[in-house]
Order: sequence, then structure tokens, then C-alpha cells
Amino acid sequence: MKKLFVLTLVFALILTMFTACKNENDQTAATTPTAATGTTEDANSLKGKKIVVARWGGNDAETTAFAKMLEEFTAETGITAEEKVYTDFDTQLKADLIAESAPDVFYVDANMAPFYIDQGVLREIDPDAVEADKFYSSLTDAFMKDGKLYAVSKDYSTLALYYNKKWVSEDEIPATQEELYGEEFLGKIQARLPEGVIALTYLQDLARLLDILEIDGTEVVRDGNLSNLGSPAVINNLKTIFDAAVAKRILTTADLGMGWNGEAFGNERTAMMVEGNWVYGTLKQEFPDVDFGIVEMPTYKGKKTTMVFTVGYAIGKDSKEPEAALEFIKFATGPKGMRTWCEGAGVLPSRSDVAADMGVDKDPYLAPHIAGADYAKPWQKGDSISIINREFQNYFNSAVKGEMTLEEVMKKAEEEANKQIAR
Repeated sequence: MKKLFVLTLVFALILTMFTACKNENDQTAATTPTAATGTTEDANSLKGKKIVVARWGGNDAETTAFAKMLEEFTAETGITAEEKVYTDFDTQLKADLIAESAPDVFYVDANMAPFYIDQGVLREIDPDAVEADKFYSSLTDAFMKDGKLYAVSKDYSTLALYYNKKWVSEDEIPATQEELYGEEFLGKIQARLPEGVIALTYLQDLARLLDILEIDGTEVVRDGNLSNLGSPAVINNLKTIFDAAVAKRILTTADLGMGWNGEAFGNERTAMMVEGNWVYGTLKQEFPDVDFGIVEMPTYKGKKTTMVFTVGYAIGKDSKEPEAALEFIKFATGPKGMRTWCEGAGVLPSRSDVAADMGVDKDPYLAPHIAGADYAKPWQKGDSISIINREFQNYFNSAVKGEMTLEEVMKKAEEEANKQIAR
């Protein structure tokens, strides 16, 4: 892992040097493009242009939906979009960026957005050109820095609470997470479960806990990129879940011998789980006999909260066809393109108007996930969060097992992360 981190730093240094020393005479790469206005004249002038759009591999439904969207885009604009699929996305994209051969348009995960933005390899996108005001604000904010937009969300997922109706009724689910993880509620549910089934699972992962740790304005990252896990405020915010884990009122899927939440819930090894809407299709297709419901995450410390995960389309700084690239993003994240993609791939639309048009905001299973988009915290925290999360995962279970106190574990995880960040 240390080698991987060193390589990442080397890449960052090379990319920074490459950006700084770039040929100033290359006006296409060195200047910020003027956003297309979307007028008929502009669109006609781009007919016959060719661009490359890169994504990572997906399932058959995603592959089919993406191909259909590309066909519709070409039919409507006259611009040809060639698909490029990376098998090791960030590694291959970084290599292409260094070689100045990156695709015109490519996926950017919100978690990686700060890195790419800081390296200066993304073109700024005019918010008005892509109707940014039609998107859930949490999804737009994930790709902004200093008031500038660098990618446009194509879809998203939020966390919600899934429950098995065999053992749990919706009206008894607490309104707060303090009660949800408490002894009274979980003890009541556990008492009605057969042996080998847990009331609720959890994950030892900041991607699932960041909103909880920062619920009151506390930051898990300080001074730009350093870990702040040892902060008394962070530790205090984690106590509710930690106490439940120590008391074994909640277990990880690994504790159950399961690979992930969908498997544990589908096989009825847990009565409840906190999971993203990506599990919905799995439950419907692979576990059709499980009768389940979904509700929004209960509040924590009096506030609505959940996590959101999103991926956006970005334009490479060195794109030779930035106007055509912008036209693709406008189409793919516009009403028609987004609907084609979301209906075919089974994902949630990032635009509220598309959600309403598709009727997914009225779907009893998906509505709780969609509601969360209004107040969710994006899984994004600078370019060092992966290191901070890794050290949290390395040490947290030692506190759960009683080998160290929570304070000791969090301080140790902070120190180890900061040693690596400082290298």
C-alpha cells in the first residue's frame, strides 16, 4: 500500500509539472473553452465532429443503455461519439492524461474530483449550459470548487434503511439513529429473530459514516489534507454506532460470514441494513421471495442525514473538440439522454425534473433514496480521504474487540494516516 501511495504522489508531481510546463502556444489546451450556447447555429456547426467518451465497464444493462444513448446523441446532433472502456479506470486515465491522449469526455467519481480539479486537467463547464439548477444541489456541489463547475452528475445513489417485513414493521422503526442503534429497539427486534440472524448490520467504512462523523460541522480532515480522526468531536459523533457494535447489537457482514449487505439481507441473515439503491435490483432479481421495505435514514442529532455517491462527466483540458464534448454532456445529462441511461441502467436520475418525469420519486422503494439527495453528504473529502479511511478500517475493529479504547484507536489511525500523507 505504501508503494501505491508513493506512485500516486509521483503521478501527482509529474502531472503538476506537465500542466505547468505545457506548450503555451497550444491554445486549445491552454485556454478555458467558451461553453456552447445550445443554439441551432452552434449545433449545426458541430455536425461531423468526432469525440471519445470514456467510462468504466458495467453490467449488460449499463452497456446496452450507454450504447443506446450514444446512438441517440449522434442522431440528434450529428456528432459521432466513440466509446472507450477502461478496465482499471483511474490508473489508465492518469496515464492518458500524462501522455496528453486522454478522451474528450470521461467519468469522474465525486471521490476523485478534488484530485483531478487540483491537477488542472479538467475544463470548467458553464453551469447555465447544462442547466445545473435542475440538478439536486448535493450532486452539483460535489464537482465544484471556488464556485466553478468541473463535471456534471450522470446519476447517483444514496443510503437508506432496508427492513425485512417478516420481522420489522415500518411503524416501529425509530425516527432517530440514537434510538435505532439503542438497546431498547435492537433488543426488541433481536428477541423475535431466529438463531444466526442479527437485527442490523453495519460497515466499518468512512464512506458509510462520514455524514455521522461530521453531523455538527466537525471535520474529519484538517489543515487541507490531514486526518482529524482523533478529534474529541469526531469520536463523540461515532459513539452511538460504536457502543452498539461493542455490545454486539450490530454486526458486520464479515461477522456473519457474508460478502456484503445484499447477500446477508437476501439470505435473511440480517433483519435490517443500511444500503444504497444499487442493492434494490439485486434483491428483486436474486431474492424475489424476500418481502422488504425501505425508509429514509432516521435523523441524527436532530438533523436529516445520509451519504450520496455520484459520478459525473468531465471534459479533459486537452480535448481538441471541447464544444462537441460539451454538447455530449448537455445531451447525456439532459432530459432525454439521462432518461435513456437511467431507465436502461436502473439508476437514479440526477435531475429532479427527470425524476418526476420518470415517476421514480413516487416509487415506494426508490422515493426514500431520492428524498435523501436533498440533504445528503457526498462521499468526498479531498485527495487524502482514501488514506484516512484505510487507517480507520485498519484500527477501528481493535476498539470494537476491546483491545484498545476508541480514543486510542482513533488517535492511532490519525497518526498513521498523517505519517503517510506527509511522505
